[in-house]
Amino acid sequence: MPSLEVEIAGLRFKNPLMNAACPVSRDAEMMKALIENGVGGVVAKTISVKPAIVPRPSMAAVDRGMARMQILKTLKPGDIRIVNVDSGNNRFIYGVLNAELWSDIPAEHYLEREYPIVKEYAKKNNVPFIASIGYTPEELSNLGPKVEKAGVDAIEFSTHYIGRDYRPVVEAAKALRESVSVPIFAKLSPFTPNIPELVKELEKVGVNGIVATNTIGPALSIDVETGMPIVGGPYGYGWLSGPALKPLALAVVSEVALNSKLPIIGVGGISRGVDVIEYFMAGASAVQICTAALIEGLGVFKRILKEVEDWLARHEYDSILDVKGLALKYLKPEPRRVWAEPPIVDEKKCIGCGFCEQVCNYDAVHVLPDEKGKRIARVDINKCYGCGLCTSVCPTRAIAFKEYIT
Repeated sequence: MPSLEVEIAGLRFKNPLMNAACPVSRDAEMMKALIENGVGGVVAKTISVKPAIVPRPSMAAVDRGMARMQILKTLKPGDIRIVNVDSGNNRFIYGVLNAELWSDIPAEHYLEREYPIVKEYAKKNNVPFIASIGYTPEELSNLGPKVEKAGVDAIEFSTHYIGRDYRPVVEAAKALRESVSVPIFAKLSPFTPNIPELVKELEKVGVNGIVATNTIGPALSIDVETGMPIVGGPYGYGWLSGPALKPLALAVVSEVALNSKLPIIGVGGISRGVDVIEYFMAGASAVQICTAALIEGLGVFKRILKEVEDWLARHEYDSILDVKGLALKYLKPEPRRVWAEPPIVDEKKCIGCGFCEQVCNYDAVHVLPDEKGKRIARVDINKCYGCGLCTSVCPTRAIAFKEYIT
C-alpha cells in the first residue's frame, strides 16, 4: 500500500490525519479513543488561562442536514436521468455552527490530570501529542511553558483575531516562541489579512508551521419552526465548520504554500479521502478533522484513511507526498482564459442523465438520442458561454474542457 507517513517540524506522523482542537478531544479518554481510531497525531481541545463560559446550545447542524438534492434514477435499463428531490430520509451535514469557544475546564486540570495520561498513551502508540492554547501574547507566555513542561510534542496556538492588521498574530507568535522550545504552529482564521506578508513575519519569529483554517463567522442559522437561532451565542451567532468551509480553507492553504516553505496543516470540511488529497494538492503536509468526527463518530478517521490509501493506489502513487503541491503550478494570478471555449463530450462516458442540460443557463447543452437511440449530450458551440458548470456536475466526467482530458 502507498505510504501515508509525513514529517512536520521534526515530528514523524504515521499518517497525515489528526483531529482538530474541538470537543472530540475534550479529555484524556476521548484522545485515547482518537489514537485507537487511527489518527496520526492527536490535538487537545484548546485551553486558555481562564475557563470559557460556553453558551448553550453550543453546537447545531445547519438546516438539520436537510437539503435539495439531485439523484441519478434508472427509469429502465440503459435510461438514467437526473431527478431533483428533497433529501427525505437522507442527511447531508454541509455545515455546523458552534458557540464553543475554548475549554470550560481549568487549564490546571488538563495539565495535572488529562495531559499526563495522553502523553503516555500517545508515546506508547508513536503518535505526536499537540496542545492547543490561546489567545493573547500574555496568555500564551503564561500557558506555553506549563504546557511544554507537561510533555507535549508541539503547541498549536490561536488568536481568534480577525481584523485589518495581522500584527496581533505576529505578537502572539513572538510571545510563545520566546517562552517555549517545542515546535509551535499558528492557527489562522479564513479572513486573515495579507497572508503573504504574515507568513514571512511568522517565519522570522520562528513559527514551525501553519494551521489553516479556523472556523468562520459570525454566522447565523434560524429554526423556521420556532424563529429561534440554532445556537445560543450572542445574537444567536456561531462559527461555521464543515464542507461549506472547505473552499475558503483551501484558498488559505494554497496562499500560504505559494508564499512560504512552512509546513501547513489543512483544516476545514474534510469528510472524504478525496478531500485529504485535495488539501495535499493545495500544499498541505497534514490535515485535521472535527465536524465529520462530530457527526459520524471517531470511526471516520479509519474510513478516510482507507479512502486515501485506495485513491493513491488507484492512481499509482507510492506516497501521499507524491501529490503534495501538485495544484500549485496551476494557481496563477491571471485568469485561465477570458473567452468562451465549449467543453467536449466523450460519448462513450456519457450516460444521458441530463444533469448538464438542467444546469445550462445558456440553452447550449441538450441531451438527444443518437442514431441508435442512446441519449448523448450535445453542445451548441454558438450558444455556449464556456462557464463550466455542466462540466462540474457530470457524474461520469463525460463533458469536460480540453485541459481536463487525459
